Amino acid sequence: MTQGVSRILTAVVGIPLVLIALWQGNWLFFGFITIVALAGQWEMLRLIRKTGPNVETLLPLLAGGAVMSRFLIDTWPPFLVGALLLLAIGTLRGKVEDAVGRFTGAVASVIYPVLFVSFLIDIRWTASEMLPENESFLLILLLFVLIWATDSGAYYTGKTIGKHKFAPETSPNKTWEGTIGGLAMAILTATLFKLFWISAMGWMDVAILALIGGFWGQYGDLLESSFKRSAGVKDSASLLPGHGGILDRFDSLIFSAPAYWIYLSWFSPLIGG
Repeated sequence: MTQGVSRILTAVVGIPLVLIALWQGNWLFFGFITIVALAGQWEMLRLIRKTGPNVETLLPLLAGGAVMSRFLIDTWPPFLVGALLLLAIGTLRGKVEDAVGRFTGAVASVIYPVLFVSFLIDIRWTASEMLPENESFLLILLLFVLIWATDSGAYYTGKTIGKHKFAPETSPNKTWEGTIGGLAMAILTATLFKLFWISAMGWMDVAILALIGGFWGQYGDLLESSFKRSAGVKDSASLLPGHGGILDRFDSLIFSAPAYWIYLSWFSPLIGG
């Protein structure tokens, strides 16, 4: 099976599953995001090991699970603190020269991607309490569509008229023209959502959310690209046939989720403000 066919089949199967999880918004969504978080963390630990430090796998994953437990129990902080203490103890295993790298790598894997992507659950569950069910679904769907639209806009604009390199050392194929094209697609997408589907959105919401998905999200792609270049690999893993790993598919989303949550919960009247 060619890579192109694998890529299409994965999308045909994967996209409906993602949409179902987003629509349900309950424990199915929690399970979906937990899988993304821990599978992404496993990939991140794999990349870290390729850069040198022989970081543990089990203990960081336990800490990642402790982060996700905040949605299940009110007394989750002790679990996380205990898991982080175990990470510190795990640092003692291996060469002493790598101790700092092992510990910082393990902690980093808990923050990225686990903590970052967990904010998608905060967004979905808070929105379901503040908005009509269809609009709470559309609000989380908007972030996904912003990322998809940005990727498409950046790719086709960059391929057609791209000349000026955006980040040549990290991602040689990215251009300023592509970046602007991706942002334009994000603005168009957010505008359509406001006009036709999410009546509660204001024009400030359109501008800020488009900026988060259409510009900030592209930095998430660059961040993951820098990790892969540091590790000397093309893909973070091969979990998704034709698409690479979880981090390869969700990098922009992982990086955008905390910013999306901060804006919605602190500055927008949609679910906070």
